[in-house]
Amino acid sequence: MASSSTPIVSDAAAGLVQLRPFPHLARLNAMPSARAREVYARGVNNPHSFLAMNRRYIRAAASHEAPPLSEAGRRVAQDLADNGIAFAGFGEFFVPELCTTLTERFHAYVEEFARESRGTAKGKGVYLDTVHKSHTFVTGDAVSTYLADAGVAAVAREYMGMVPRFVGTSFWRTRTATGSDRIYSQLWHRDYNDRMLMKVFLYITDVGPTEGYFEYLAGSHESGLLGPLFDRIGPDGFRAYPEADAVDRVMADLPVFDLDQVAPADRSGARAPWHRRPAVVRCIAPKATLIFADTYGMHRGGFVQQGYRDMVMTTYSTNFNVHKPHYAVTRGFADGLSPLMRLSFGID
Repeated sequence: MASSSTPIVSDAAAGLVQLRPFPHLARLNAMPSARAREVYARGVNNPHSFLAMNRRYIRAAASHEAPPLSEAGRRVAQDLADNGIAFAGFGEFFVPELCTTLTERFHAYVEEFARESRGTAKGKGVYLDTVHKSHTFVTGDAVSTYLADAGVAAVAREYMGMVPRFVGTSFWRTRTATGSDRIYSQLWHRDYNDRMLMKVFLYITDVGPTEGYFEYLAGSHESGLLGPLFDRIGPDGFRAYPEADAVDRVMADLPVFDLDQVAPADRSGARAPWHRRPAVVRCIAPKATLIFADTYGMHRGGFVQQGYRDMVMTTYSTNFNVHKPHYAVTRGFADGLSPLMRLSFGID
């Protein structure tokens, strides 16, 4: 098992590989003005453009062999298709000891962040510390092994119907809310960067009713019953947060389920109370819980009333993504990747 200390790498020493850019993001960045970005974004915010930009990755799903899905992998992929959200225990995908190592590394990142943090917090920083983000993939490193797991990528491939593209990771410590009102990602929203995603959230700490649990509106992913709602492009060319009053009207009559009140055997398939029906799922759960969510679907989280929440987030998107990727891959690590994972990481 790798050490809990943070690997130290440099461009010169590690030999980083060139990564394929996301074309949609590149086009947005090339627009001469905010108005031009908005016009372009509105024009391509549809399933036809989405499929056109993903043609290569849809075809590659048949030619790039993926690991066979485990029973847990098949279950998660089907639940994502049905509801936009799925759940698993860490041990269903990884050896339990890896969670201990990731927890140790998380604490090391927290200490490093505390030493280097400077200035006044702004935006999400008033309640959220990103203690590790732009990860560099190196051989012999537990974090790199976890984030580049081909079995998880195979779940995204099955759900998306294409080879997914890795976007990055964030190690988050969410602190107590600064006031009684929700702000930023604590509000209901769709992620701006794609029309289909798979984020994997790993709870590093127990997340109870007061520790900023993740919430998801089941059935609000693009193919769900509520998929067409709140798909609004803002003046900067990115998907905008919906109006709170409009969201409240939709939510008012929906059932709400606390994950910890639903037996593990009843969280999947037709037995899940949110199966193929609009419902709010409040992800109150112990550490070592894995939450798979298509965050094009409506979601919110991080409103901590007491204590804090430690969580690792991994993002797989499609080639339509407009979020700047935040990772690097060393040549040594790239050499050990399968053709599927090389394409996923944007390595040609």
